[in-house]
Amino acid sequence: MKNLICKKITLLLLIMTTLSTGHASDLFSHTVLILPDDPRTEEPWKKIINTQEDWESFFYARTASVTYLQGQAPIAMEIDFEKYQVLAGGLGEKPHGHNLSVEQVIELDNEIHVVVLDIQPGLDCVRAFIPLEPSYPSATVLVKRTGKPFKLIFSRLVEECS
Repeated sequence: MKNLICKKITLLLLIMTTLSTGHASDLFSHTVLILPDDPRTEEPWKKIINTQEDWESFFYARTASVTYLQGQAPIAMEIDFEKYQVLAGGLGEKPHGHNLSVEQVIELDNEIHVVVLDIQPGLDCVRAFIPLEPSYPSATVLVKRTGKPFKLIFSRLVEECS
């Protein structure tokens, strides 16, 4: 419990530091998009999607590794790419149990910061679940279109199983 409180304080300090470089009005409203499956890449990656065609290609590539009942496959939502863009990124291959949670999105003068919590299993969790398949943690958000590059800002939270 004490460890969790320390991690949350660290995250709060990181967010406050990030906020001090921008203005309160620059906090982005964003929507986290849930994909059918995480992109299975070995290396970390990030991508800006600015067209419906690119969005559908990205979305449906996630469904290729999943089997669905007839008529149950997810459908990529329509996005107004004149007003919005999709920001996506992932950590690559990680041991089983890693997840990402988008905490906030901040617009600065020259870039967008996506503040992400990297949730990792504690050592006792890893020992309990070996040998499970690796995870490919990723996050995808819909934000207003700016044309600015983005940066993923990570903080880590270790979840203990005991």
